[in-house]
Amino acid sequence: MPLVTLLTGCAMLTTDHEEAPVTEAAEEPRSDEATEPQPEVLSIAEIIEALQEGDTEHAGQALDRFLENEPEHRVARSLRSQLDADPVEELGEASFEHTVESGETLGQLARRYLGDANRFLILARYNDIERPSRLLAGQRLRIPETAPREASTADRETLDEQLAALGGQDDEDAYLRAIEADLEAGRYAEAREGLQHAREQSGNGRWGRRLAALEHEVEGRYWEQRGNQARDAGDTGAALTAYDRALEADSGRDAARDAREELREQRKEELHSAAIRRYRNQDLEEAIALWDEALELDPEFEAARGYRLRALELQRRLERLGHSEDGAS
Repeated sequence: MPLVTLLTGCAMLTTDHEEAPVTEAAEEPRSDEATEPQPEVLSIAEIIEALQEGDTEHAGQALDRFLENEPEHRVARSLRSQLDADPVEELGEASFEHTVESGETLGQLARRYLGDANRFLILARYNDIERPSRLLAGQRLRIPETAPREASTADRETLDEQLAALGGQDDEDAYLRAIEADLEAGRYAEAREGLQHAREQSGNGRWGRRLAALEHEVEGRYWEQRGNQARDAGDTGAALTAYDRALEADSGRDAARDAREELREQRKEELHSAAIRRYRNQDLEEAIALWDEALELDPEFEAARGYRLRALELQRRLERLGHSEDGAS
């Protein structure tokens, strides 16, 4: 057999034998590409934690990936905007000073002064703070003069979103910070909501006792606010009911007590005047009912007591007169 033919045959055998491995080796890169791990998509809470620790580069990349999946997510968009914005242009040059007290956080101060705990980032940048989680008692912060303001209904964050900025749902103090910030900003309905959620998470230990003590202040302020709103709207009855509830929750609310007493004086005089008009029109039953209501507000209201007795006496005379006429007929 010629040497060329032998070599050619060996080459063909070798090629046939190695064809499959060569094909497999060529496919391996495609297989590796398919199983290459994708960048992890962090939750909003994890992104906030990274921002709190000053890891803005990692957090910014994570925000971009998050927004690819949820482009309309309000908190994510807000955080991305806070990373990109000029803080002075965003919040304004004019400011006042706030001295940090023990236990305060930037999330709490942002909730109090900017209406949203998740705006801690722009507040940190406004104060050249690289690591928002590190806030020291006695530290002096610039607060924009436009603060405090109330977040609009459309922009108002959920409690879960706020807790992420304040420490997380598993952080008991985050609930307390949220409640205290709401109290400070006059958002008493939100404080009640936070208190309710906190109670659901708490047991009967030390934290439960702290919540019980805080509940008196929350309920007292909430109902006093409701009373003021009803009073300003001219709904005296609703205002008095609200002030009563405020004082039941927190008997030390002197402003609510004073407002209630002033309204009681006003309301009893209104009832007395209306009763006199009914009395003069011989609508005795309605007049007596109005004087009864006035005397519930002030049992020592002598004018109402005297007129009520006259109305009762006149009512009895008219009834006797009616009976006499029936007998005569």
